[in-house]
Amino acid sequence: MKAAIFVQAGQPLAIEDRPIPQPGSYQALIRVHRCGICGSDLHMTSGSAFDIPCGTVLGHEYAGEVVDIGPHASSLKVGDRVTALPMSACGDCPACRADMPLHCIGLQSMAGGYGEYTLIDARKAIRLPDGLSFEDGALVEPLASALRGVRRIRNLDAKTRVAIVGAGAIGASAAFWARRLGAGRVAMIARSHRNEGLAAAMGADGFLTVGDDLPTRLETVLGGTPDVVIEGAGSAGAIQQSITLVRNGGTVVSLGGCIQPDQILPAIAMFKDITLQFSVAYGLADFRQCVETLNAGAVEPRALVGETISLTDLPARFDAMRTGSHPAKVMVNPMAG
Repeated sequence: MKAAIFVQAGQPLAIEDRPIPQPGSYQALIRVHRCGICGSDLHMTSGSAFDIPCGTVLGHEYAGEVVDIGPHASSLKVGDRVTALPMSACGDCPACRADMPLHCIGLQSMAGGYGEYTLIDARKAIRLPDGLSFEDGALVEPLASALRGVRRIRNLDAKTRVAIVGAGAIGASAAFWARRLGAGRVAMIARSHRNEGLAAAMGADGFLTVGDDLPTRLETVLGGTPDVVIEGAGSAGAIQQSITLVRNGGTVVSLGGCIQPDQILPAIAMFKDITLQFSVAYGLADFRQCVETLNAGAVEPRALVGETISLTDLPARFDAMRTGSHPAKVMVNPMAG
């Protein structure tokens, strides 16, 4: 099979022939039809301390068709159309029982969506209803990340004013869930107007760019100082910006996952008596809720997808995304010519 391989930082991904993997006991093999490019893929191949091992096939936002199953993967059958959590977990440790598989003591990555085939843990798979496409299925992972973060906000209701820093896939998905889970007014903040249309499509009431008088302009859009600021930018300075913008006694939720050392001024957060919390990944319940929401007719997340490319085109597009502007979500179709 063809797959895009991380060679080392500073070099393009390499398209190589790899053996088609064989499913283990609780695993299934899928033919990948769509895989989204995540900002973390770019971050973890950039030469930082968080880089993945050289020789890895990346890609964790995938959906595909089951073509083979292991001996204990009876929950699936050949021909099923699925998405899946890109990890395998033991299922019995405290983290797994709390539906926080990323913290499982036996965690194993099940990335590999930048290849024509990849293995999944059948216990972490969800069938796609007939009304959902593979593209919809590949959106579930980023939607689930944002859902987990928004669900951590206490007392979210029609009076809650929400500001979101960052207008990429995570920020836009957070806007979608904040609106859907009952928030009042929602505003998105970015460095440029590039994703202003996306913000509106995902349910934001207003879109602002950084600059002079941002707090005043934000209050005008929201009808007051934000009760909650969701940091979805993942860039240095975004958490401090969020602390500055939130009201006294408010909440900042960080979803961006900045991998650089990032300075904040704790005295401001302390003086404002805010809650600062972080959220990582998702559980099976989050994936299931995303699939059910999409299947119930929520079409807004489809606005995330701006481009679909072939595996052959991936290396050049991947490198271009490090420095240039790009749609919130670029999809890869490994089966395309």
